[in-house]
Amino acid sequence: MQIKINFLCRDSILAAPIVLDLALFSDFAHRAGMKGIQEWLSFYYKSPMTAPGLEPEHDLFIQQTKLKNTLRHLMGEDQITHLGLEYYA
Repeated sequence: MQIKINFLCRDSILAAPIVLDLALFSDFAHRAGMKGIQEWLSFYYKSPMTAPGLEPEHDLFIQQTKLKNTLRHLMGEDQITHLGLEYYA
């Protein structure tokens, strides 16, 4: 009887960019003065945390929009709304 273990660290290679993004965004949030639970980073988590009394959002599209809108807000740009109102102006 033999037990063969094939440890190639493929999962670690795939996870490294995600961990790097989280570290950079967390540092960015700290420098911007943001404290507490960072809901805008829920895009990176399987089970996102929220402030007490709020329901977690599990829709990836909404999570990505939150991430982009938070970064746009911190840069002073207009947020993405997908309302299409700019076509009627």
